[in-house]
Amino acid sequence: MLRFDPLFGLGLAGFLFVAACGGGGEGNAASSSGGGSEPACTSDAQCGASDPCKIAACVGGACVETQAPAGKLVLDGLVPGDCKRKQCTADGAIEEIVDDTDKPNDYNPCTLDTCTGGMPSHAPDPAMENAPCGTNSQIVCSAGLCVGCTNAGECPQGGLCHKVVCNLVGMMNACGLEIDVDKQISNVDLTDCSRAVCDMNGDIVLAPAPLDVPLPDDNDCDVESCGESVTVVHTPQPDGTTCGGSTTCKPSSCLAGACVQMPLPGPDVVTETQVSGDCRTTVCDGMGGTLDQPDDLDAPTDPTPGDCTKPVCSSGTPTTGPAAQGTMCTTAGGLPGMCDGSGNCN
Repeated sequence: MLRFDPLFGLGLAGFLFVAACGGGGEGNAASSSGGGSEPACTSDAQCGASDPCKIAACVGGACVETQAPAGKLVLDGLVPGDCKRKQCTADGAIEEIVDDTDKPNDYNPCTLDTCTGGMPSHAPDPAMENAPCGTNSQIVCSAGLCVGCTNAGECPQGGLCHKVVCNLVGMMNACGLEIDVDKQISNVDLTDCSRAVCDMNGDIVLAPAPLDVPLPDDNDCDVESCGESVTVVHTPQPDGTTCGGSTTCKPSSCLAGACVQMPLPGPDVVTETQVSGDCRTTVCDGMGGTLDQPDDLDAPTDPTPGDCTKPVCSSGTPTTGPAAQGTMCTTAGGLPGMCDGSGNCN
């Protein structure tokens, strides 16, 4: 006998609808404006009930909940085709009752899908005996089975979690259905680490999606990834990793997965912004900022090393001074000479 899959009566659209709506819940109750001038609601559609057995309505600009009438259908946990339904009682509780109109579907045209006292059954349909069945009506019903197939493409097709087989176990040339375990039904959000797949019972469930790439969060000190769960994994960066726009004068680094401010340095030189030969130096001011100050040791490179002058710094300003006495130079006549310490080459 072909197996009934209780979820597939909804189809994929139904599944996605239930998933998007949080499993069929009624939503969250809207709150009032807290005494403001604007009303919390202007229509019933803006109000959501906090419980499946409550009804929310907009009354005088505020969302008000009342008890739902007995017998109101509850969608939470609904399993189509299980011959049962959930409904509200007069006191607001949820009860499960027999519903023989909630017939199962085994995707087999050769059987009668019925409910009797809350129990599903799939007995052979006498009216279908020897009647055509299959995708192109090429084969026939016999004792509740669609028989005569030579390949699965001729057989009646199943639900989302089924794979069709010809030569059902123990039955040559008989059509059947098997559960396609771990078949991916959907993966709409490629950042949430979850996907919808078929389990061994043919139900659609959430499963890990390790190939998803989650969005990075605001913490520089962790790395987001998808693991063996359906949630985002936050792995701490190694301690000491720079973070939070760390600078020489305002350093910060990771510690146990959090970005923490390091002690402010003293008058350390900010090498990354230095300009060689400008007679100035940038240092940390001890408060997280920088300070530009004269540096007479930061003299420019001598562009004319053959004469008896050289670039020097004077209170942070580039200027020119005499080369030291005895410095080798070239005279005006092109002969080797020595500087006299006053800027002349003799």
